[in-house]
Amino acid sequence: MTCNATGQTLPRRIFVRGAATAAMAAYLPAARAVSSPRPTGLAFAVMRHDSAIGTHTVRFENRGTTLLAHIDCTLRIAFGPITLFRYHHHGVERWENGQFTALDTTTDNNGTPFSVNARRTPAGIEIRAGGTTRIAPPGALPLTHWNEACMSATLFNPQDGTPLKETAQFQGHDEVLLADGRRVAAAHYAMQGAAPIEDWYDTARTWTALRAHVKDGSVLEYRRT
Repeated sequence: MTCNATGQTLPRRIFVRGAATAAMAAYLPAARAVSSPRPTGLAFAVMRHDSAIGTHTVRFENRGTTLLAHIDCTLRIAFGPITLFRYHHHGVERWENGQFTALDTTTDNNGTPFSVNARRTPAGIEIRAGGTTRIAPPGALPLTHWNEACMSATLFNPQDGTPLKETAQFQGHDEVLLADGRRVAAAHYAMQGAAPIEDWYDTARTWTALRAHVKDGSVLEYRRT
């Protein structure tokens, strides 16, 4: 997901795959802009059947006009001491002057490796993955969820580089549960497409929660710590 989580049956695969009407305008930045303000980092407990199965973190690094988002997701599903499923995703996303410019990711999806390298070029976003090269539109973004701008952009999968057909629909405001049991108000978006995913962003436009429905009928929930 980045952890690009759902679309495959658990526990063999978890693949989250991972944009807007006028009603969303008050909450969405421009499609190629970084949502602001934001904290220095984000951390989530990843829950399945109300049990913790891993973590997802985003660490932000500012270098003048450059913003780097360091993304790590680690999941493990086990039966006692036996590991049934493991997943690790690492990515570095680069923005220059508020514009997405690059992404590098590596993923171990239960023993299957993936890597993606994306770069802004005059022709658009060049995405190299799995021995192929694709050119996405200049406004394309990886669906890494931390940036609310994902909800209004053409998207590609940061795990395997493929284009995503999902589009986001604003669902209004409701409250979401944090890891410490508190509830906070947040704008709610639902991704429409092959992988049903919901994202929430609080009043500071900071990524606050995620919920993904997987094909085995279970639900993954991100609870911000």
